[in-house]
Amino acid sequence: MNSSDLRNFAYVSEDYLKGPVRALVVNFPGLGGMEMKSSLDIQDMKYGQRGVLFIYPFVNPWNWMNSKTVKFADEVLDIVIGKHKIRKDCPIIVRGGSMGGYSVLAYSMFTKHKLSAVIANCPVTDIYFHCTERPDLPRTFHDAMGSYGDISKILKDRSPNWHPEKLQDIRYFIIHGFNDKSVNKAAHSDKLVKLMRKKKMDVTYIEDDKMAHCGPMKYETLAAMEKFFEEIIK
Repeated sequence: MNSSDLRNFAYVSEDYLKGPVRALVVNFPGLGGMEMKSSLDIQDMKYGQRGVLFIYPFVNPWNWMNSKTVKFADEVLDIVIGKHKIRKDCPIIVRGGSMGGYSVLAYSMFTKHKLSAVIANCPVTDIYFHCTERPDLPRTFHDAMGSYGDISKILKDRSPNWHPEKLQDIRYFIIHGFNDKSVNKAAHSDKLVKLMRKKKMDVTYIEDDKMAHCGPMKYETLAAMEKFFEEIIK
């Protein structure tokens, strides 16, 4: 993988970029996400005009941010940083929802890159618990972790709820809906945010009383997320 064939492995929003790169935003999909993105979302086009470069690595749909996926995402970032001669103080933001919400937290735990902020929507924060939270999930975790034996230790080692000390000391924005039936708010985000606040980490937690799993969000939630984003890229 190199800059000439990166389009086979990731979407990078270079066509929408105006001026020098002011910030990088790396996006990770939810479980089963197979899209090979080819254009920027409408709501993000305005940021491209302001020098924000969006990156969508084409990860395995069942990856659960395993070590192979962390290494892959790191390599994609390395190529983008080298190609665009990104300065060392350029903000790197990671975004995702559901499994993607877990992915951005786990990426904070295991990436070699220094991140600036994490935006996680309805994230899975305890993959040890989540492995048996729904009947469709065990097969995905065993596939991701490369074993159909006992993977409990791996799941605990890679869970933010079990190891909050592995999270980078950066800014976090976490959203979770009260009506989420897919990822239990009390078992995941509520527990993690409590642990993060105990460690005096910089976390903004939005509890949306109208939202189900990852949406639809109230206007106030969207506004708070945009405000957070603006603070990072300014």
